[in-house]
Amino acid sequence: MSAKVWVLGDAVVDLLPESDGRLLPCPGGAPANVAVGIARLGGTSGFIGRVGDDPFGALMQRTLLTEGVDITYLKQDEWHRTSTVLVDLNDQGERSFTFMVRPSADLFLETTDLPCWRHGEWLHLCSIALSAEPSRTSAFTAMTAIRHAGGFVSFDPNIREDLWQDEHLLRLCLRQALQLADVVKLSEEEWRLISGKTQNDRDICALAKEYEIAMLLVTKGAEGVVVCYRGQVHHFAGMSVNCVDSTGAGDAFVAGVTHRSVLYGIIYR
Repeated sequence: MSAKVWVLGDAVVDLLPESDGRLLPCPGGAPANVAVGIARLGGTSGFIGRVGDDPFGALMQRTLLTEGVDITYLKQDEWHRTSTVLVDLNDQGERSFTFMVRPSADLFLETTDLPCWRHGEWLHLCSIALSAEPSRTSAFTAMTAIRHAGGFVSFDPNIREDLWQDEHLLRLCLRQALQLADVVKLSEEEWRLISGKTQNDRDICALAKEYEIAMLLVTKGAEGVVVCYRGQVHHFAGMSVNCVDSTGAGDAFVAGVTHRSVLYGIIYR
């Protein structure tokens, strides 16, 4: 059995518009998508977070459990509602998000909600968990603790700028998360925000070296991905597909990368 991958953050219900004007509720949220993806690939995953004591929260609990994700540390919050997001798609299948619940239950994650970490385990999270307290402190506590236990951290910023009122705070949190991460996946937009530079092999390696990131991946949509792994840059072409809806594409990619990293033990200190 492969090492367990804990995924911390938001379990979200996406509201997808249908042709007749109705909204279709679908289980989602980047961390939840990654947890499910790893389980579907045959890995062992567990979810750490909070949902509301409401129908959408029950939907997320039921979905994760059905998909084989350990939900022991997915708590019901009776005071706050489950995160709910309205998804809008353009003609190219690209999406935009409107967060309907602020603050949502996931942002009230406490340090007492965290598991005891074991050597070799993984933790994956996104920046939404860093956008407010007490979730921010809990997330950084988790990242630090699992590293001290001999585990590894994967970080996908997955930045939603409308959740951050203070750009300076966003940059501080990103910097701290990068310092604690072993594997980082960035979009091209996130690369520009974090580095302030054009994308080339030398600068990608420099950022990985600055933060001591074992594997840094910069995804480029249809053009594929650039990977800096222990100082060496590799380019992988994208697969040609007819894009209907890009929602969750990055999460599926992260699930695959994380599962393979765990399976083959390619990340070490």
